[in-house]
This record gives sequence, C-alpha cells and structure tokens, in this order.
Amino acid sequence: MPTNRPNRLLQHLRRWLGTRHGQNVSRVLPAPPERPLPEAPSEVDVAAEHPVLRRASEATAALVRQGWNVHRAPYGYRAMDVAGTRSGSGRPRTRLTPDPLRAPVVQHIFYWRAVTGLDVDQITQRLNNNPDRYPPPGTTGTWHDKAVTRILTNLKYTGYQALRTRDESNRLRPAEQWVLSDQPAHRALITTALFWAAQNPTTDTRRALRHRLLAQPHDLSA
Repeated sequence: MPTNRPNRLLQHLRRWLGTRHGQNVSRVLPAPPERPLPEAPSEVDVAAEHPVLRRASEATAALVRQGWNVHRAPYGYRAMDVAGTRSGSGRPRTRLTPDPLRAPVVQHIFYWRAVTGLDVDQITQRLNNNPDRYPPPGTTGTWHDKAVTRILTNLKYTGYQALRTRDESNRLRPAEQWVLSDQPAHRALITTALFWAAQNPTTDTRRALRHRLLAQPHDLSA
C-alpha cells in the first residue's frame, strides 16, 4: 500500500476538530472518573527504552500501516486468514471482516450515543434488556460499561487498522502518536463523523447526524 500520501482518516479528523495539526484529540472524549491509576510506563515509553521491544514495536507498526490485523478481532469483526501470506510464526496473516451477527450491534451502539444521546450506562442497560438481539462479548452473557466504552473508542470501526491510539485510562492519545493503516484496511461499520460525534454528542450534532443517517438504507433507529 502506498505510504507517501496523507492518511485520510487523519485528514477527516483534523477537519472534524477544526485544526490543521490535530495536536491533541483527547479533549473530545469525556473525562474518566477521578480515581487512582497505577503508575505504569506506556507502550511507547517501554519500546523506546528497550531495543528488542522497540524493534518488535516497529515491526508491528509496519504491519498495521499495511492494514494487517495484529490483535484479536474487536467485537463486530472476525479475523479472516489471507491465503498466501505468512507471519513470522508461520501462521496466515489476517484482515478484519464484519461479523454478520455482531456488526449491527456496533452500529446501534454508536447511533444511540451520537444521535439518540444515551450515555454508556443507558446503552449497557438497553443491550442487556435484549441479549438475543445484542449478543454480549466474551462468555459472561452480560454487557458491561467497559465493553461499551471500548467499542465507542475503537477507531477500527471506521475501516482503518489502528495501534497506540489510547492510553492506560482509555483516552485517546495525541494524534501524532497513533499508528494507522495508510488506507482503509477493511469494511467500515461506521463513518468517521459518527465516530467523533459519539465521543462528545451535542444537541446540534445529534440533529445533523440524525437527518443524514435516517436517509441511509440502514436500520439503526431501533
């Protein structure tokens, strides 16, 4: 994939935030509850201090820029083996493909947050009220606030592979620390605009997005 063109996701991000440089996008996310956090070095700091870890981190970043999936598939996607490719361990490399059962759940979550204006607790309760329609992640059989928050802050739903986008508090890092695929790497479940609207929904934003989304042939209004 070409690497000499500006990343389109960052271009959309900078337009959305009204800044040329996208220096710090963490301000669009709601502040987490104040509580003591363990002092732990970030992934970037650890990689910078240890040459072996730094080389491994750089290799992983290169794969992400090429659009490969390097972690477990997030809720709403499946990891699909790509024939004729091999990782260092000999396994086929993977790309993400929508999970037909769970991808619509992701779309509902973003719609409820950005357009309807529900908070995380309300979304979690709505999901748990109908687990057959909205199957929970994992094996617990229950939705939790943390799972909903992880979905709402995962840039991969915009179609780009992403790495190092969040810190230990689950807030977005400054954009210059992100590693993103150079081009869309898989089918997007939501638009970039809907992603950012879900971070800090306002009445004006919800009104504009609702008008646009209801014109689309997707059943996201339930």
